[in-house]
Amino acid sequence: MSRSGRPADDGGGGPTLSGRGLTYRHPRAERPALLEVSVEVSPGRLLAVAGPNGAGKTTLIRTLAGLLHPESGEVRLGGVGLGGLGDRDRARMLAVVPQSEASPFPVRVEEMVEMGRYPHLRPWERAGRGDRAAVEGAMRRCHVWELAGRELGGLSGGEAQRVRIARALAQEAPVILLDEPTAGLDLRYAMELFRLLAELRGDGLALLVVTHDLNLAARFADRILLLDRGVAKAQGRPTEVLSEATLEPVYEWPLRVTRHLGPGVDAGAPQVVPLRRDDP
Repeated sequence: MSRSGRPADDGGGGPTLSGRGLTYRHPRAERPALLEVSVEVSPGRLLAVAGPNGAGKTTLIRTLAGLLHPESGEVRLGGVGLGGLGDRDRARMLAVVPQSEASPFPVRVEEMVEMGRYPHLRPWERAGRGDRAAVEGAMRRCHVWELAGRELGGLSGGEAQRVRIARALAQEAPVILLDEPTAGLDLRYAMELFRLLAELRGDGLALLVVTHDLNLAARFADRILLLDRGVAKAQGRPTEVLSEATLEPVYEWPLRVTRHLGPGVDAGAPQVVPLRRDDP
């Protein structure tokens, strides 16, 4: 820990977020939503978490963010137990992009993104020039600057998702967790989002993205964690995780794994093709 009491860098330009042996059971649930799952989100790396519905992906994000408390295991940020950090210090280091959220009152897009600046402001302090620049830069990077004056409730699902990502970027946290950020996005914006994540990784951020799109994960992520019923079935490079022998028992569906033909740096990345039941 640094002298300020905040997590120190782990030597890679930013803090590492790690979970060790995480087990969590929802109230009255028969089985754990997570069972002894270990994961590490490192600076300059993009980790994709995949798995079928009910695999525990959202529970993992909420546990890593400190919103759920595991019955066993520990979450550490920059070498410090997450429970030892105050809310404001945690928010300076860790941003979360949820699948969806509701606002009890009308809010404009720019106001929503400005909320990402709260960890950097003292109580009742107004946003300054640097805060406004961070907000505008985040909105332009996520292609929502032209929506600044619109109310969030009037946006499409994909537009609202990009606004939430812009808020996380305005927060300027070195670790970002994204829960299915491409939900509601068409092909273009899904590709642009993963390209943006690749850029942020290049900037040294530590990124975890929950996704159902195995093919985008294979092309952009450094590592993939495959969950099934709360258990880590595989974790490693895309070429190590995305195989027919590993995926078919998890998804309970026949499939083939081919290779992305390129061109580009992701040429040769594994690509998953679901088969019809009657395909040979």
